[in-house]
Amino acid sequence: MTHHDRTNDPAHRLPADRVPLRPRHGAGSQRGNAVLFTLLAMVIGGVVVAVGISQYQDADRSASVQATVAEVNSIIGNAKQNYGQYSYVGLTTAVAVGSRVIPANLQATTTTANNKFGGAISLNTGTAPGAAVLEYAAVPQEVCTSIVNGTQGMAQQVSVAGTLVKASGGGVNVATLNAQCTSAAAVSINWEFGRS
Repeated sequence: MTHHDRTNDPAHRLPADRVPLRPRHGAGSQRGNAVLFTLLAMVIGGVVVAVGISQYQDADRSASVQATVAEVNSIIGNAKQNYGQYSYVGLTTAVAVGSRVIPANLQATTTTANNKFGGAISLNTGTAPGAAVLEYAAVPQEVCTSIVNGTQGMAQQVSVAGTLVKASGGGVNVATLNAQCTSAAAVSINWEFGRS
């Protein structure tokens, strides 16, 4: 008799209560695999979300810098065009707001303006003859350097947090710029410019 014949032979069969149980590998290991794959999916999902948030923040920061650079260049260009021929005598923020030298989307009232960071924008006659000074207050440190780098070509001098970072006729001192931009959570930037 072969093994196969014995298992089918009723005389050699074990009673139902004595049949050895085979280990069930399917149910327990499947649950463990499901938990493992779920955890793995959550980790991968978390990494994807973190990368997405980081890229969004970088893109938002870049857009903010580009918009601010465009605003500053526009204000300085408008001031040179409208008031440079008069050496900026009598120029105030109220005059600049009223004459739309400072764009309407930045105007807080009929005589004041705010930048996108919530700080005041001021534009006044400078202390040097034939000069004007544009100030942006409350510029966050993480965009300060990029804004100065994008706008310094329009100004004779640039100051950050009250310290000159670009002297008249010179270039930007990058060590001073970095120190001043990181001196506080938010700083003011001043651009002094002439008629040309």
